[in-house]
Amino acid sequence: MISAYLVDDITILKYGGEDSWGEPLAPASINVKGKIIYKTRLIRNMAGEEVVSSAMVYLLDRALTHEDRLKFDGVEHTILRIDKPKAFSNPHLEVYLA
Repeated sequence: MISAYLVDDITILKYGGEDSWGEPLAPASINVKGKIIYKTRLIRNMAGEEVVSSAMVYLLDRALTHEDRLKFDGVEHTILRIDKPKAFSNPHLEVYLA
């Protein structure tokens, strides 16, 4: 049911890791559909600090880490927090962005 609301084009820039010299490798681009909600929220990041999130994105359940980035509207966004709410019929992710 949630897939009917996923109308926005989003590119996931998967973290490619580092080479033997410590230089970042090229990220892989994955195009997906999601729902972008622009709303300012005060959330806690991985370090436990309170930070301001400017947007939240609904995505279908997939492997996503905090090193990845989301790109939409021509801007790359850093992932602050990834929530996976309990949903038995349609598992999804709520991704909070900087």
